[in-house]
Amino acid sequence: MNTEQKLTAKQEFLQACQGWQTYSQELLALQNNLNADTWQQLLILVTGCTGKIAVTGVGTSGIAARKIAHMLACVEQPAVYLSATDAAHGDLGFLRSDDLMILISRGGNSEELTRLLPTLKAKGVAVISVTENLDSAIARAATLVVKTHIQREIDPLNMLATTSIVLVLAVFDALCGNIMRRNGFDQQRLLKVHPGGNVGKTLREQDV
Repeated sequence: MNTEQKLTAKQEFLQACQGWQTYSQELLALQNNLNADTWQQLLILVTGCTGKIAVTGVGTSGIAARKIAHMLACVEQPAVYLSATDAAHGDLGFLRSDDLMILISRGGNSEELTRLLPTLKAKGVAVISVTENLDSAIARAATLVVKTHIQREIDPLNMLATTSIVLVLAVFDALCGNIMRRNGFDQQRLLKVHPGGNVGKTLREQDV
């Protein structure tokens, strides 16, 4: 490897480090960009849901939605991932007025999500919209809007859902932590819902 290649490798690693630094800065900024009132409303809507919690999004937001639904289920919130496409092809039928829908979309106007809004309104389903666009269709239809106020994605074009998705996941991971403490979620309870994998193995070895 010649000197020029070594410099290029160093520059590429520096770019990666700058991306991680952006993540750190944006994550720390959440404590100023969100507030206690919004946080309490989010907690009340999620923990107070007496029906099902459906989480959806498209593209990278859809991948985040799967993870969020999984984490909520791990802390015994009745959450499922709902494919936005399947929802528009009949799966909206499983929703009732005591259910909660979490919509994730940075721009907030994805057609796959906006076409669900009339049915959600007609059924009386509460909606949490996670979006950066307060003028978007999903924001206007929401019971609660969660905005992370992201400043910078880490890709060179500042276009791909990188930092913004990390922030969304961080919000709901922290929410799950709150729910665990609020509900007295101990190791025995976690083992009951998560007997598999290294988590289950570790808990069993601790003889909880």
